[in-house]
Amino acid sequence: MSTIITIDLDALTANFRYCREQIKPASCAAVVKADAYGLGIRHVALALHHAGCRQFFTATHREGIILRSLLPNVQIYVLEGVRQQSITAFLDHDLVPVLITQKQVGVWADEARAQGKRLPAIFHVDSGMTRLGFGEPELRRLLETSDDLECLDIRYVMTHFACADEADGKMVRQHFDRCNQLRQLLPEAPTSIGNSAGALMGGPFAGNLARIGIALFGGNPFLEDSVPLRPILRVQSRILQLREITEETTVGYGATYVAKPGTRIATVGIGYADGYPRSLGNRGIAAIAGHRVPVVGRISMDLITLDVSGLPDELVQPGCMVDLIGPDISLEEVAELAGTINYEILTGLGQRASRIFLGGPPEEM
Repeated sequence: MSTIITIDLDALTANFRYCREQIKPASCAAVVKADAYGLGIRHVALALHHAGCRQFFTATHREGIILRSLLPNVQIYVLEGVRQQSITAFLDHDLVPVLITQKQVGVWADEARAQGKRLPAIFHVDSGMTRLGFGEPELRRLLETSDDLECLDIRYVMTHFACADEADGKMVRQHFDRCNQLRQLLPEAPTSIGNSAGALMGGPFAGNLARIGIALFGGNPFLEDSVPLRPILRVQSRILQLREITEETTVGYGATYVAKPGTRIATVGIGYADGYPRSLGNRGIAAIAGHRVPVVGRISMDLITLDVSGLPDELVQPGCMVDLIGPDISLEEVAELAGTINYEILTGLGQRASRIFLGGPPEEM
């Protein structure tokens, strides 16, 4: 393998402990959807559990089933909710649905009646995201047309902020107030309000159970401010070939870059199939032994090209390692150069790279 992804599990657990301290007295749940943001659910979940995490969120029930096979004694909440076709999976694997529609409430309540006991659930209210959950009209319709909520053990009332990463927090406060208004229509229950950004704003914005995702993985959850999180990710690849340019020539697909005589071009074994965004063509930055060098030409499926002119010969031979994300180029810088966000960079990491996990709990866990 040319590309190596290194994940520091000790840094991961340090970030969990930092977030847990910052959000007290709220509890801290870990969001591990999308294969733990592309980093590997098995190692990440076991490390977080070893650090004391006992509540987890996944996006789908299939993710929940995988997580349950790793951690038999934790709470697992599923953000997509439950359907008739997935009831058995929820019951067999002790998964708790986040209910987002009246139909889902009815499905879960009918199962509770059939079993003769209240079933656990999180109830999602829409405070302004306009994505998932109950707005006021839907909520009032539910309350007026059914007694389904009486069959459920509502563990938390949940909402999700649209703009928690913005510095002024004005919309966060509006959403927070809206959530509180909608809560008054429901049976009394604790809240799950803040994601990483919302919870780390401090005060009441975490609710009783914060849902921490990107902050665990060393990503800055804010657009402008920053928090003292440890980076956990390093992405490296090898130089496959070095070219000494003796006459003016184009580089890569589309001939978007022209190399002048005297330029040295290193071809590196990573591309968009490995999650290195195509938008970084002629924009990206890599690092070789602390020296930052530009990406030149377009990003290919498997390859990128760098201008390594001026670097010492011993640093730019075939086989030498190049940092694409690491000590000298942060996840946030890569995302900004690519015109995207740190979440997309993480979740887009390809599966063919070798993964190395540093630290963490004993393997037998």
